[in-house]
Amino acid sequence: MSYYAILLFNGLVSGGVLALMSLGMSIIFGMMRVVNFMHGSMFMLGAVTALVLGSQFGLSLWVGFLVSAVFVGTTGIVLERLLIRRLYGLDLAYVLILTFGLSLIMQDVVRIFYGVTSAPYLVPDLLKGAVNLGFVSYPKYRLFVVIVSIGLCFGTWFALERTRLGALIRAASERPDLLKCFGGNVPLLISGTFFFASALAGLAGALSAPLRNVSPFMGEEMINFVFAVVVAGGMGSIAGSVVMGFASGLVSAIAAIFYAPASTAVIYILMLVVLLVRPGGIFQGIDISHFALHYTPMTERARQVFLSRPAALVALAAALLLPWVIYPVLATDIILWGLFALGFDLLFAFGGLLSFGQAAYWGTSAYITGILMVKLGVPMLLSVLTGVAASTAVSLLFGLVVARKKGIYFSMITFAFASIVYFIINQFPDFTGGEDGLHGLVRPTLLGLDLGDDRVFYYVSLGAVALVVYAILRLLKSPYGLALLGARENEQRLMSIGYNVYSLRVKAYVFSALVCSIGGAFYALNHQFVTLEMVSWRASGEPVMMTLLGGA
Repeated sequence: MSYYAILLFNGLVSGGVLALMSLGMSIIFGMMRVVNFMHGSMFMLGAVTALVLGSQFGLSLWVGFLVSAVFVGTTGIVLERLLIRRLYGLDLAYVLILTFGLSLIMQDVVRIFYGVTSAPYLVPDLLKGAVNLGFVSYPKYRLFVVIVSIGLCFGTWFALERTRLGALIRAASERPDLLKCFGGNVPLLISGTFFFASALAGLAGALSAPLRNVSPFMGEEMINFVFAVVVAGGMGSIAGSVVMGFASGLVSAIAAIFYAPASTAVIYILMLVVLLVRPGGIFQGIDISHFALHYTPMTERARQVFLSRPAALVALAAALLLPWVIYPVLATDIILWGLFALGFDLLFAFGGLLSFGQAAYWGTSAYITGILMVKLGVPMLLSVLTGVAASTAVSLLFGLVVARKKGIYFSMITFAFASIVYFIINQFPDFTGGEDGLHGLVRPTLLGLDLGDDRVFYYVSLGAVALVVYAILRLLKSPYGLALLGARENEQRLMSIGYNVYSLRVKAYVFSALVCSIGGAFYALNHQFVTLEMVSWRASGEPVMMTLLGGA
């Protein structure tokens, strides 16, 4: 009995940290309509700051809590004033990709100065030991985390809902123009809100430092959970974030009783179920269905330049000479990442759907190809075809479910799906290699071509990429392609003349996954191994960043 009680209390501890993180995320979205991808890095920064203050400077954990919150909050307000503020009023996709890039920069900066080795942080003497609750003895520090989390969540709710400052903040989020007319300092309120939300993330990280190993990568897993909690609770809903944070912790703990590895995936499954049944979240947060994520078209002048015959000749010459100028494996990576971005762009620019989970198909194809070659001894060509076909078939099944969603809902559902794929692959290390990856993909001789030669494989990959690009161009000029463009521009008008927009989007999702799957299989062969990085959330963000920076 005590074993189950301890698991449930552990769920409350995890839920408390999740609630603090989700609370900060909801405040930022509710105030500024910003999907803040760097919130997880703020969590990591708070934990690292507390650890450094304790281990390097000998300061107490109490000082670490305060300094971590202030330091991370200050970092957040500086980034908001210098960078994020410039994108207010633009499409949400740009803020999303900016915060995604900032999170990667913060992670790498900490890795450079701190290293990648995880390190524990000791609990202060006052909170060492356990408390006898009558039915179970439980560590003092963990109870402290639960109490602090509940207190902060309640205090934040009270401040936002029952005080004059909270009324001003809500007014600034709903009608900033009207508040300005009455003399309200909207920029100050926005910056102050961003400071507080970032400070919550930093404090959550500092609270977590004694509970887990501190490393530069600890924010990656956390941001995945936070997105799931915030979306399931209702974007921008304070109550939804807090309740779903604690609920997710408890559900995860209950799942651990029956099957420990499932404690992670159950949070994403919960999010998927909520979004499919109640798209606005349990507490019906801000209606984000109309916050569409649009593409940025290439200007007419740029189109004339890049699609001209001289530009095509230059591109052809560069492609042919590339493996002689740089390392051939890197050259192959370049064209395959370009294919990955093209697969994403097919769905984003022409279907009007921003997927944050295309790495699920990029990686699934690679893993199936690798497993067939390494574990079962299947010939390379058959393995590639099977991997691509299986990955595309999965996209059809998921596309039938997700294609009815739009905007951020679509992005978050695909994000959750990719996280589940990551979890599944990591649960079968005997086949996938787990965190060590799958090694031993040997490229054979095919049709007299020695694919083991990196330059030969580059030209084979280049030919495959060229065929895919040609097929996509023909597809976009076909009646289907024109109808897809019409659905992106005016869905209602296209439906009024008899087109099935849902079917168009399902096909676009499958075509996009097919292109990503081809790129993933070739990428695995290029490196001759497959790792979990190929199905991570970072891999899903790469084509988004490339497409938005290059212009869809």
